[in-house]
Amino acid sequence: MNQNRPFRQRVCIQLPRFVFLLMVLQPLLDVLSYWLNALGIPNTLTLLLRFAMLAVILLIGFTVSRNRWIYWTAAGLLLLLTVGHVYACRQVRYDAPVDDLANLLRIYQLPLVTLCFVSILRAEPRTFETFRKGMLWNLGIIALVVLLSVVTDTNPYTYSNKSLGILGWFYFANSQSAILSVAAPIAMAWAIERWRARPVRLGLTFLGCLGLLYLLGTRLSYLALVATGVGLAVTLLAVDRSQKRTIALLLVCTLVFLAALPVSPMYRNQAAVSDNAEKKQAEINSLIARDEAAALEAGLVGDALELARLAGAYDAYLGGLVDRFGLERVVNRYEYSGSASDLADVRRMRISYCTMLLEDSPVSAVLFGLELGDLTYNDYIYDVENDLHGIYFQCGAVGLILMVLFLGYFLFEVIRALLRSWRKYFTVRTAGFGIALLTCLTHVYATAGVLRRPNASIYLAVTLACIVYLTKEEQIRLPQNK
Repeated sequence: MNQNRPFRQRVCIQLPRFVFLLMVLQPLLDVLSYWLNALGIPNTLTLLLRFAMLAVILLIGFTVSRNRWIYWTAAGLLLLLTVGHVYACRQVRYDAPVDDLANLLRIYQLPLVTLCFVSILRAEPRTFETFRKGMLWNLGIIALVVLLSVVTDTNPYTYSNKSLGILGWFYFANSQSAILSVAAPIAMAWAIERWRARPVRLGLTFLGCLGLLYLLGTRLSYLALVATGVGLAVTLLAVDRSQKRTIALLLVCTLVFLAALPVSPMYRNQAAVSDNAEKKQAEINSLIARDEAAALEAGLVGDALELARLAGAYDAYLGGLVDRFGLERVVNRYEYSGSASDLADVRRMRISYCTMLLEDSPVSAVLFGLELGDLTYNDYIYDVENDLHGIYFQCGAVGLILMVLFLGYFLFEVIRALLRSWRKYFTVRTAGFGIALLTCLTHVYATAGVLRRPNASIYLAVTLACIVYLTKEEQIRLPQNK
């Protein structure tokens, strides 16, 4: 009898299984990527698996969608952006087009997968709960992997040079921080709705989710910990004060980790960073004093003296920029600074390199971006550590505008829904997605761990799609308000 159903309907019936499988596969793919990298094996396998997964998601999303013109419109925009980018690269020298275009595809995954997830949610509303439940299973797998890495003494550490933070068998700390920051509030909100009468299960879920954020040890994961615990507690206070036990559990679990701040990996890392900054400043002062004495002895004055006194420090800390663009240009960009907070700032160094590279490029590069390979010089990678800067340098002003408009649409939908009916849309489930969105966008602003990392951007895609689903529904059940 199933064979007599239209193909689209048969696909829709299987969507909850597909979504659940997709959610539990994510951490397993990350573990595979980690071990391939640890063993020195190229990541070709996981790259092909992720591209294959993207192709399957696109096929299913397009199949179940009733508004396929949106897919053709998105494809047209991305094709135009790609053509412009290729033209800009070819104006200079296009050395590695395959790697460069693969990088573009990584960036394109977020809007494409979000579009597919929106189609899946509209075609089969049951997948909304599957996405939420899948986040909890996802965190359970991550917790098991973290535990195994500690037990087997193979944890690579979040800050490997200081042996701080429990990262588990995951490759990139900032991406893992973003993943946990998205999954934790969504999973905890789901647990609050489902296990209201099971305080032990709720408490263990809260401790597990917040504990993963605490042990990871990044500043943003700790911020997400506080935002999740306090944010969900405040939401319950506003919409359902009868859940006093749940509110108390949330606040107690959050306060436990706040009280443990002085012994947290994040706090200890920041203390070590402060100590290193003092040592670097002392080294810079010594280099400047040495070169200044030599310059004065040689009779240099004016601008020549200023350049000579900074030469050693800039060679030591910004040697790649000096070699590529010249001492005078780099010193001018840093406004003749001799501060360690400027010269030792790797984030600023990479942005400065890309900015000067863009200044030397045709106008087409400003509009459509630089080749990925051009961001490496003398085997040092100058790819920036901020996602929005990264989109600008690799996709140009056009790509950045499109990405900002894309993300801005979802923020607009959230604000419009809350203004339209605060009581209808301000619930525990929407708070979970709202906290996930805000903490993930914080990672987008402060790190390079989301928009250009398919393993993390898929979690943001889930969040964005579910927000559209929630804000477009005619009726939203409010079990906690009954």
